Amino acid sequence: IVMHEVPVYQNITQLLIRKNRVDFLLTELTQILEMSNVNITSLHLEHQNPAYIDVQISLDAQELKHLLPTLRRFGYEVLSKHPEDDLEEKLQVNSSYLDKYLSI
Repeated sequence: IVMHEVPVYQNITQLLIRKNRVDFLLTELTQILEMSNVNITSLHLEHQNPAYIDVQISLDAQELKHLLPTLRRFGYEVLSKHPEDDLEEKLQVNSSYLDKYLSI
C-alpha cells in the first residue's frame, strides 16, 4: 500500500494582478510563480476588459517580499495590497529625497 501525503496549505494568500492582454502569457506567469517557490492553489482569469486581463491567484506563499517585485519586473500590475509589499514606502522615501534635493 502506497500512501500519499496531501499538502495542507497554511498561508493561503489572494493575489490580484493585471497585465496587458497582448503581452499576457499564462506559461510565463506560472514559471514566475514556480521560480519564486510558490504553490499555486487556484488561478482564475477574468476577461472583462478587451485591453487587459485580471488574474486572481490563490497561493501558498511564506513570503511575498520577493514575488511582488518580480511580477512588476515582468510587467504585471499588482492590484491587491499586501503587508510584505514595500513599494509605496520606497516611493515615499524616494519622493522625500527628491523634494529635499529640489529645495536645495
